Amino acid sequence: MRQTIDSVTFQSIIGREPKSIIFNPQEISQLRQEKILVTGAGGSIGSQIVKFISGLGDIEYLATDRDEGSLHSLSLDLDARALFESPQIALLDIRDPEGIRQMLERFKPTLIIHAAALKHLNALQKQPREAALTNVFGTANLVDAASTFGINKFVNISTDKAAGPKSVLGYSKKLAELYVARTRSADFSGFTSCRFGNVFNSRGSVIETFVHQIINDAPITLTHPDIERFFMSVEEAAYLTLKSTLINAGDVHIFDMGDPVPLNVIIENLQKVLGRRSSIVVTGLRDGEKMTEELFGATEDSEETSEKRIDYANLTSELKENSIIIKAIQDRDEPKIVEVLSAFTTLA
Repeated sequence: MRQTIDSVTFQSIIGREPKSIIFNPQEISQLRQEKILVTGAGGSIGSQIVKFISGLGDIEYLATDRDEGSLHSLSLDLDARALFESPQIALLDIRDPEGIRQMLERFKPTLIIHAAALKHLNALQKQPREAALTNVFGTANLVDAASTFGINKFVNISTDKAAGPKSVLGYSKKLAELYVARTRSADFSGFTSCRFGNVFNSRGSVIETFVHQIINDAPITLTHPDIERFFMSVEEAAYLTLKSTLINAGDVHIFDMGDPVPLNVIIENLQKVLGRRSSIVVTGLRDGEKMTEELFGATEDSEETSEKRIDYANLTSELKENSIIIKAIQDRDEPKIVEVLSAFTTLA
């Protein structure tokens, strides 16, 4: 019997229940004292963060994105208003330093949640400059503006691909982590990052691709029969982001997502739930793709936080090793950053 797409739930496909999302009254009170600016608010993760914040009530926030279509969808989800009638929705391109400066001057946030990024591995392997302009310099633009305006709370959303990076995407996000950590070490102790695994059924995710292929009776494309990934629900991703600002234990926070899940198991579960079967075509690993992801790099030590499901790592040794690259980011040395990112492609 064929099922609807609504049957594709986190538990039915990943095989575990999402972790409970709990904020105590003191934490909620802390969040309500902030003026929160969210970048990338139209994306899967950013929109979930905004929906949670808006649900708290009595909290000032500004949801920003450079994509007016995704902001329109978010606006409709929040209060069914027409496009940009809400004062809590605004266009912002993180590649534009002057636009950022004007936005911070007008809104005066006390906390920035940075979810804007380019995240598709294949696209960035082909276009490293795009990764440099958005993931690296875009993050640096926000970090520099925040420090200039004296904003001491900033959380950068990263990815497990930044741990032992092997791709343009992974290394661009590692450089963003390092830039945030460098600012944290320079008297901005509220600056931190958090690393996500694959966010279940987010836009452009492998789950979305598999579902599309299965319901359209198209061959399922799998790069390797033994490839595996860490998965988290979008609610867990929003939780990790906000908890990271509250815990603020170190340079990078990582959520306990359980064991990595083989993608062939994901495919089998999807076919069972959807009541359809498709042939599987093994295409071979893509440029920059790993068989399995890591949560901590070789020089990073996992440390416990006050939240048993969240660990952290400091990037102290990597800051020293990458001082020249960090200076190039400060100087917005585009040729240098594109060069180091391009080293992670087969075109190098």
